[in-house]
Amino acid sequence: MFSKEQAGPVLGWTSAVAAYGAFVIPQVFGEQIKASTPENALYGFAIFYAACLVLNWWYYLGPKAEIKNP
Repeated sequence: MFSKEQAGPVLGWTSAVAAYGAFVIPQVFGEQIKASTPENALYGFAIFYAACLVLNWWYYLGPKAEIKNP
């Protein structure tokens, strides 16, 4: 999907975002547990992941995809 020149930076960026997520998710759960509303965190994460699915479908798999997935 990316050229050889872009593959390294894309992998590095993706890894950095994944590492940040591994830090943020437990923090959010901890705060919501203290507030006695952990279900709010689950709803928020479910909405976020649903939005990610829609964006990925739109840009990579949809009928007007900008980049065709082989």
